[in-house]
Amino acid sequence: MGIPVVDADLYAENVLVDSRDLYARIREAGSIVWLPRQKMYAMGRFADVRAALRDDDLFLSGRGVAANPIANRLGTDTTLNSDGETHATRRRVLMKSLGAKALAAIEEPLAREARAAVEALVCRERFEVARDFASHLPVSVVSELVGVRGGSERMLRWAAATFDGLGPLNRRGFRSMPRALSLFLYSLKLRRRAVPPGTWAASVFDAQRRGELSAREARALVIDLVAPALDTTILATTHLVWVLAQNRNAWAQIRNDPRLIPAAVVENVRLASPIRGFTRTLAREHAIDGVTLPEGSRVVMLFAAANLDGSQFPEPERFNLERPNGAHLGWGNGAHTCVGIHLAKLEMQMLLEAMVSRVDSIWAGKPTPLRNNTLQGIARLPAQFS
Repeated sequence: MGIPVVDADLYAENVLVDSRDLYARIREAGSIVWLPRQKMYAMGRFADVRAALRDDDLFLSGRGVAANPIANRLGTDTTLNSDGETHATRRRVLMKSLGAKALAAIEEPLAREARAAVEALVCRERFEVARDFASHLPVSVVSELVGVRGGSERMLRWAAATFDGLGPLNRRGFRSMPRALSLFLYSLKLRRRAVPPGTWAASVFDAQRRGELSAREARALVIDLVAPALDTTILATTHLVWVLAQNRNAWAQIRNDPRLIPAAVVENVRLASPIRGFTRTLAREHAIDGVTLPEGSRVVMLFAAANLDGSQFPEPERFNLERPNGAHLGWGNGAHTCVGIHLAKLEMQMLLEAMVSRVDSIWAGKPTPLRNNTLQGIARLPAQFS
């Protein structure tokens, strides 16, 4: 076809544990490569992925962002799987709860909970980061703000399965289907009377009442509020503890100058890249490096590979507090930039602010890697705050 071929399984178990070598192969092979085992194209260079994400008229999300047709069909009513004015409308509804101005009202409750979480852990000899620390704000505060009853633990299991189901129909994808379908069926039963007034979920149903959304869209958007607020932020926060434990000088810098906290959060998400990537579909024929790809071609945009592109980030695997803020794709880019970006930043900043006054040093043990078709990161991490 004239396009470089990388004959490797992007979703193999060993690759899910550590994708860096395969990401490098994809970046080195070309601007776009063919993955014969997945029967789709892949982009891994920063400039190419960012340009594609910004061209949402050409690289469509409305035909699904998964690597399999079942998940793409089930996600039709979500914000993630939409384009144009439909996407803009759904996003506007969500941003009424998740925009920077709206979140200003919850800064103090988040800060209070962050201080309580840190205070509880400095008294313990050991703790598990993902369960005891990184999950605290999403589970104790954000789930309450969303207003969906059903148990945060169940929501966590559902969200992880949904991300697993966005990969191909491999063994892992098939195993995730029952839980992912459970979340889909749960969303179909959601009604306005089942959510407390004044919650984020209630605001979505209010938009339905005003005629901005259909009933199916409203139910899907409630799940849009839940799933992204959990796994991705928990993974990023767990990685933040690990990276600061490995970079003691950086933690000392942050303690001496807390103004570095926003930079630390942004740089951490670049390195963590909790979402490996989503797929897009070409709206029409398109030439890349002189080779024409046909309309309907599916391309996986590898955010995580782009965030380790040495042509954009010198010493890409180094945690560097002096990198320019906002220059990565950990939250995507363009029209589909993560709607939860402000919430994720706020949660991690509040946790770091609470740590600065109470934690002198951070110890972390051996991380247990996550295995998920779409997510990457640390599943479990023993740690200690001194």
